[in-house]
Formats: sequence, C-alpha cells, structure tokens
Amino acid sequence: MNNISASLSTSDQVFATLEVGGRILASVCKSNFASIDDIVRFIYSVAGRFMGLARLSIRNKTQGWTMNMALASRQNSFKPALTAALPNQYRQASLFN
Repeated sequence: MNNISASLSTSDQVFATLEVGGRILASVCKSNFASIDDIVRFIYSVAGRFMGLARLSIRNKTQGWTMNMALASRQNSFKPALTAALPNQYRQASLFN
C-alpha cells in the first residue's frame, strides 16, 4: 500500500468488505463514518463472530483511496484484535511482528 493519508469525512461514501478464506462475511456501503476505527467496528458488528485471519478492504469513493488490511479474531472473543491490526496511522498491518 502506498503511504496515503487515510482522511475521512462523515459525508464520504465508503465501501467496506470483510472476508475470511475467500468468503465475504460482511459488505457495506455507507457514509457517516468519522474514522477508520468506526468502519472497523461497524463491519465487525455486521459480520458477527468468526475465527482466524480476515481481510478488510476499505474504499473511500468520495476521496478516491483504497486500503487493505489483515485482521485477526479469536473464536472466544467478539472484540477484534484492533491493536495489532491498526498500527501507525493505518499502514499495512503485519500480525507477525
């Protein structure tokens, strides 16, 4: 991913898709997100519980940027591993640091 500024306005049209093993768990097209964290929380609430590594794709149609990141979730926990998945201003995440 290029080092882009992932700025976001509540009026921006955002597409987000969460997939695990090639299977789409959730896909949304919505505005009113104030931050990337808001998008991640929302897509997790739509997807429900899952276990393993997931790929989250976020596209800001209004500003023209796209972001992909890896996320991890445990079966016993609904809360995603956001700390590991969203380091350093939303650069490409590495779960093996």
